[in-house]
Amino acid sequence: MLPVYERIMELYGPYVLVRCAKCTNRRLQAEDIGVFTLITTCLLVSELPQAGEISRFIDVMVEVVRPDVVLRGRGRAWWGQSEDLLLGDEDQQRLVEALNRLPRPLRTVVVLHHVAGVEPEPLARLLEAPATLVTAQLGRGERALAKRLGVPDARGLLARFAADLDTGWIQEAAACALDYLARQARRGRPGPARPDWN
Repeated sequence: MLPVYERIMELYGPYVLVRCAKCTNRRLQAEDIGVFTLITTCLLVSELPQAGEISRFIDVMVEVVRPDVVLRGRGRAWWGQSEDLLLGDEDQQRLVEALNRLPRPLRTVVVLHHVAGVEPEPLARLLEAPATLVTAQLGRGERALAKRLGVPDARGLLARFAADLDTGWIQEAAACALDYLARQARRGRPGPARPDWN
């Protein structure tokens, strides 16, 4: 199941970064929130179709949220400290603020396409939606984003944002999430069947 989880990290890492930036621009705090979000996403993907046990999610909250988000499990407290910014550039912050104001369906397709690099047809399969709907949502999202930013076309800004993205943050959050999931697998947690995203 870990290869499936790795694919989820790859797809949703940029989206999680965009959403974390709505909560905080502190890199360590955002990393903790991102780790929890990625783990929860993986477990939802693996368990909801099989009506998984709620105890799994309680385990995640106890083992990940409490030590890492509240107490900073690696021994560092993120609150009250000077630390690196998640988004250090004002243009990045402005773009992410506008992205986070889009309605969720539009934001999802815009980020997964322009930032995560998923083409419209695979994106439609991933979201289990008609390709025509995803293409329409993508166009509406691009126009709404351009309007919010006061530019004729937001695609260039999105391309620059994707190129300048803090991939180190995504890799760290993904590595921490995968480490937790691997430890769970070693404890004998059963894995579900592989989702078909092809």
